[in-house]
Amino acid sequence: MEYKRQKILFLDRDGTICYDDGAFGSEKLPYDEVLKLIRPIEGVKESLAYAKEKGYLLIVISNQAGIAKGRFDEWHTHYSNKLLQEKLDNLIDGFYYCPHHTTGFNNSGVMSEKARKNLIGRCDCRKPGIGMFLQCEEDLKNGRLQYIDNYLIDKKVSYVDGRESIYKKEFSPSIIDKEKSYMIGDKWIDIVAGERYGVKPIFVMSGEGYVEYHKKKEKQEILPTNYEIYEDINTFIKETI
Repeated sequence: MEYKRQKILFLDRDGTICYDDGAFGSEKLPYDEVLKLIRPIEGVKESLAYAKEKGYLLIVISNQAGIAKGRFDEWHTHYSNKLLQEKLDNLIDGFYYCPHHTTGFNNSGVMSEKARKNLIGRCDCRKPGIGMFLQCEEDLKNGRLQYIDNYLIDKKVSYVDGRESIYKKEFSPSIIDKEKSYMIGDKWIDIVAGERYGVKPIFVMSGEGYVEYHKKKEKQEILPTNYEIYEDINTFIKETI
């Protein structure tokens, strides 16, 4: 079978295509309240629509460690993606996320009693790992993409035991054209993950980008070399796509 070569924009979510508002990383608000804050960064809808016109698939690749930490349930992740997707006029083609965390500790260095111990530890999918990219690659070759699961939302499922049970929509079987694809994010883990997977990493100064970039420079840490920096995703798309 001869596959179509598909170029993709792999997108971090919070801080890259939607505002973080300081709530997604905080312990101060119930997650039901946090959901109400989710909104696209100004201009992102138009930028993503332009990228799609140019033939790109738009795939969200997001760490959702709050599931492991017991901060929220898995259905919350699907519901927040649904709310964001509605505000983006359904532009996103697929949503991949990692429910794990390495330690389970919150921002105060404490593990909640609600933490899901079976989700705590090292995994292949949490960025800077590339498991989510590999799953997307396999799915796309098999003619499907992981998407919003309304069943999980309706049933308020706390955790899906097995990735295969998450809803995947049909798509034209394709292989990823890595030479024409990008990973865009506001954290170094996004850049490292993109580099490891073999697509061009793009670091944006929105979200936590500005602070994280200057912290790394001050510490003179060893950073990836194959990346570019842009003010935000809108600037990248305008100047590159």
